[in-house]
Amino acid sequence: MDFIRKRLTIKKRFFTFFVLVLISVGVNTKLQAQGGLTFISNDRPKNERTSYRVFEDAMQFEKSLEVSFQMSFYSMLYIGEIFSLKSEENDKEYSIYYKYTYTENNTSFIQINRVGEEKLFEKQIPENLIVNGNWIDVNIFFDFNNDKITFSFNGEKIEISEKFDSNGGKFDLIFGKHSIYVDVPSFKIRDLRINSPNKKIYFPLSQREGNKVYDKKLSYKGYVTNPYWLIGDFYHWKKIKEFNLSDASDITFNNNNSTFYFLADTYLLKYNILRDELDTLSYTNPPKFLPSLTGKAIIDHKTNSIYLYKSSMKEIVKNNLLIEKLGLKITGDTSNLSADLNQNLTVARLSLDNLKWEEISSENIYDQMRFHNNSIYLKETNKLLLFGGYSNFKYHNDFIEYDINKNKITEINFKGDKISPRFFSGLTQIDTNKLLIYGGVGNLSGEEHVGKKYFNDLYEVDLENKIIQKKWSKKSKLFDSASSENLVLSSDKESFYQTSFAENILNTTVKLKKVNIETGELILMGDSISFRTNKFPNEIDFYQLKNNNRLVLYKKEFLDNMMRSSKVSIYTLEFEPVTFEDFNKGQAKFISLKHNQLIIYISILAILIFFSVFYFKKFYKRSKEDSYNYLFVRADRQNIKLFISDIWAVEALKDYIKIVCKDKNYIVHNNLSKFIQKLPQEDFIQIHRSYVVNIEKISSIKGDLVYLGKKYYKVGGKYIEQLKGRFDLK
Repeated sequence: MDFIRKRLTIKKRFFTFFVLVLISVGVNTKLQAQGGLTFISNDRPKNERTSYRVFEDAMQFEKSLEVSFQMSFYSMLYIGEIFSLKSEENDKEYSIYYKYTYTENNTSFIQINRVGEEKLFEKQIPENLIVNGNWIDVNIFFDFNNDKITFSFNGEKIEISEKFDSNGGKFDLIFGKHSIYVDVPSFKIRDLRINSPNKKIYFPLSQREGNKVYDKKLSYKGYVTNPYWLIGDFYHWKKIKEFNLSDASDITFNNNNSTFYFLADTYLLKYNILRDELDTLSYTNPPKFLPSLTGKAIIDHKTNSIYLYKSSMKEIVKNNLLIEKLGLKITGDTSNLSADLNQNLTVARLSLDNLKWEEISSENIYDQMRFHNNSIYLKETNKLLLFGGYSNFKYHNDFIEYDINKNKITEINFKGDKISPRFFSGLTQIDTNKLLIYGGVGNLSGEEHVGKKYFNDLYEVDLENKIIQKKWSKKSKLFDSASSENLVLSSDKESFYQTSFAENILNTTVKLKKVNIETGELILMGDSISFRTNKFPNEIDFYQLKNNNRLVLYKKEFLDNMMRSSKVSIYTLEFEPVTFEDFNKGQAKFISLKHNQLIIYISILAILIFFSVFYFKKFYKRSKEDSYNYLFVRADRQNIKLFISDIWAVEALKDYIKIVCKDKNYIVHNNLSKFIQKLPQEDFIQIHRSYVVNIEKISSIKGDLVYLGKKYYKVGGKYIEQLKGRFDLK
């Protein structure tokens, strides 16, 4: 019985090991990444456009066929077929088609066509659905038995009567370019599902590379030409625009309409990310701000305007050492600059409705020019709140409140924890009266000559009660870095995203962090962006689009020593971004079917070898003795075959033994100790120096007597404990 239990345990362990290996193989083939397939469209030559054949050969479907997927548009301009279903038997074809009118109204439509014959359905697509790049649920159901097509697009469902020639057949399923139809709209797809009464097939489309496309179970295969796998947009920052500006423009971003505003001296440059539209608009009354390198522009959504404040360059111009540190070069005739320094406009508001500037103040918010401080607009009170920054070889940790309505500057004092002087820190508003301030560069004293520290800490600032609470402070495990001014909260409000860079390195890189608000645990997401720190006012910042959650980053790098001309680059990253590990392993990196099969075959072979070695090592003796379930004994002048299971007991008779069976006994010339070695130890137990009994034949044990049916044997004194232990007796 113990042998049986032990053998079952080994089999259980073997089965568990086998399942774990298969699971480990399955992990490499499981495709769950943020991903999909982007179709290269009509803005590229015909041979570079994308075509995706869902199945390698035409697939048999009977009674009905349902195709569902999610799609989004990345441009409204290009027409063509999104999806087509073509019968192999009669060449009849149905398609989902995108149409654009190219008229003054520029209207988009989704259509269902019987290709080459008739338009079966058409509906206008809301423009914002395309511009925002929202994911749209699409479902088309071909009911061959009941002669109808059911089409669902963005939650709206319609039924179309259509006479089919049969109740099924073989069909080709194709997205994008195919055959003579080469027009491809600008669209993406993900989560493709194919259902029929006898088939349920799911294509995650989460590959990172390659032209072969497999379903989740690696059972079905299709092909794609000219693929652009979407997983890359969740890891790689994509540069979407670059500007070379001749004026020292201040930059702000409106996430309500996905638009960057560049405020130059005489004009406003608008760039809409989603529409890829660029406008240059002249001011009604160009303002006369004092010269500055640290202008800050802040959106006021309530009044549809932009506040801009600047601080004076006078102290910098007087300090040659500071000029050199900041990367400036002021030479030659400075009369014009001196004249400009006498201008005193510091705060003004630009109305985006009429592009008219309203002068607000000529008083400096700061006595000296501040670099890389934090600024936030408190719309409830119409105030600007400013924190920290760097000026004239000093780090700061003061909070300055500027009341726009009263044109009043006030330094705010807080109770609780003290934030060390710093610049390059991150800030975000978590509710009406609370802020988070993260990290930065500075030191405990504020004097730059003492040396600088890189802070990896988080503070909660209560504006209503004027209390600061340190949430945590710890050594960064990744790298010491400066922070973007803006922080982006995660959807669950448990973490924030932050872009950072090593400001002490000339040719550095910008990296994206995700930081847990409560614990401070952080991870790097996505890849990096190159950034030059050769000019002190160079800056980065990033935001999140309101309409589709995409992250957007800009970097501003000055090109001249007077800090006038600059290069501004804009990048986007799909949300939610992935880590390098997720991008580079099974979740994001597709492994071919042959490679997976090879892994499976090798794993199974390794398991078989392991189990064989383990089994024969552990049970070599058992196998040797139990190669057969019988043995031969010499009795009555003949060799008699006895099945092990028929032996009830063996008794010692001096130079002989008596083998007791159910119906007959055999006297054999042998001794008990030698004969015991031929018996399976798991099935027999010695209870006396003269008796061995078959465990399976024991009917009861009473005191020192062991009963085998009506027959019984007395247990020897030294064997009683062995017997109790074997059967767990008390």
